Amino acid sequence: MNSIRLQLIYPEEKVKEPLLCMVCKNFDVVVNIRTAKVSQTTGILTVEIDGQEEEINRAIEFLESAGVIVQPIEGQIFTE
Repeated sequence: MNSIRLQLIYPEEKVKEPLLCMVCKNFDVVVNIRTAKVSQTTGILTVEIDGQEEEINRAIEFLESAGVIVQPIEGQIFTE
C-alpha cells in the first residue's frame, strides 16, 4: 500500500461540497485528515491518502478537476 501527504486548498465555491466523501466512495483509498482550517471563503486541509498508486492518482485528478489545488507536502515518499 502507498501513502501520500497532501495539502488541499479549496476555493470559496467548493468549500461546502463533500469532495473528500466523494473521493472515499469513488476510489479505493483511505483519507485521513491531519489538519484543517475551514472558513466560509476557503478551506486548507492536510490529508494523508493511502491506497494503490493508481487509485491515489485518480483521486488527485478528481480533486483537481473539481477545482481544488492539490500540493504534495515536501519530503513525501510513496511506500509499498
